[in-house]
Amino acid sequence: MRMKLSFSKLGIIAFVAAAGALIGSQIADPTKRILETIGGFILIYLIWNFSTLSALWLILIIYPFPFAISVGHSTFVFVVIVFIIYLIRVSARKSTLRFDKQFNLPIILMVLSYIISFYNIEGSSWLISVGLIYTVNFFAAILFFYMIVNFVTDEKKLHTTVRISMITCALIMLFTLFELLFPGKVLIPGWLYTAQRELQLVMKDVRMKGAFQDYELNAEFFAMNVPIILFMSIRARRLLTRIMFTLLLIADIVMLFTTITRGAFISLTIGLVYMAYLSRRDLNFTRLIMIGGAFVALIFIIDTLVAQYTISGSLFGRMVATTFEKGIIPDTRIEAWGGALRRGLEHPFIGNGPGWDFSKGIEAGFWPHNVYLFYFNITGIFGLFAFIFLLVRLMLASSIGFRSSLVHDSFPEAFIKVLHVTLVIFIIDQIKVDYLRSTIYIYFVWFFFGMIAATRNIIRSNLKTGNDASPS
Repeated sequence: MRMKLSFSKLGIIAFVAAAGALIGSQIADPTKRILETIGGFILIYLIWNFSTLSALWLILIIYPFPFAISVGHSTFVFVVIVFIIYLIRVSARKSTLRFDKQFNLPIILMVLSYIISFYNIEGSSWLISVGLIYTVNFFAAILFFYMIVNFVTDEKKLHTTVRISMITCALIMLFTLFELLFPGKVLIPGWLYTAQRELQLVMKDVRMKGAFQDYELNAEFFAMNVPIILFMSIRARRLLTRIMFTLLLIADIVMLFTTITRGAFISLTIGLVYMAYLSRRDLNFTRLIMIGGAFVALIFIIDTLVAQYTISGSLFGRMVATTFEKGIIPDTRIEAWGGALRRGLEHPFIGNGPGWDFSKGIEAGFWPHNVYLFYFNITGIFGLFAFIFLLVRLMLASSIGFRSSLVHDSFPEAFIKVLHVTLVIFIIDQIKVDYLRSTIYIYFVWFFFGMIAATRNIIRSNLKTGNDASPS
């Protein structure tokens, strides 16, 4: 019997053949635009056909690896698309839109400060376009915050979101490790590449920039994830899961040391001491001494291995070589902070606008290397006040976990304490770095802010319903 193929089957065969040929050609010779188009269509299809929470998790995994577009990069587009889809579902009454009253006012003030600051932008149309790119990405990061508040609404979703963030953390570690082993290697032309592309020979004291293309932000990312990974290891009920998180924790600290960044390590140390103090009910004196001694031994071993067997250098060696001016200001910050303060005073109330051109270094002004001076420069006292107002609200929201046990209380009640410690690390570290310099890293910061708000809301909801069960 002769078998006849219908038109639909022929179409499927043709589609599979064409897709196979396209994929094969890209494996052999990857082209940035084609890969971007394929990836974009796949992601939009997944976002449209799956739940908005799944779309959030997908963005959480891919946001550190965006490809460039005219308005910045792909992460901005995907966040906006997901939020628009969610608004469509809200208008169809299939979902509800919730704004968090505790954070609405400071966020509104921050948005207004950006808009008003454009009044003082001086320069070319290019400078204005740069300001617009930074502004729309900042607004998209705020949308990301509200997506987390609306999508992560119970313990199960919270627990899964934290696990997804650990996948993201592992991917960034792998990218940084790849940079450490193959500095300057291009994975996909014009898209994925490691930093240090100017290196021609193997060198020493090379600082790993990672997926964020910035060693200071890379270091802060790893520092902020240490308490979270430690918490996940403590809460793990299966031995294999605990071992996995322990190895992830060690890898995270190793990657932190490859950035050779003093501020992140100092902020982390303060945060861990603070965490130990808050968790003193869970720790007796003997256990505290054992954990502290093990941590000290671990970091000295890591510093030795990184300094001797990689192209990176010694973090402790850099710390010892640090000199200070005026008693407390590191020598590497005196010009940056002084210049940023002087420039901020040119328009102290509403700032100079977000289009600050940092590309010319001394000629146009250094990066402030301080987020508080950064806000003062671009949005003036108005924007700086709004940001500090937000931080105060975040501190108050996360402080409800002061008396929680990391081991015995429910997952949200224990996790909010870890988020509080991580927020302290962020606030301290931002004294010597500015997260606003990166249109990629900004999404991690506002994701973290959103997790504080979502976790607090879940705790309040559980108290009202009497549900204190924690996922395994």
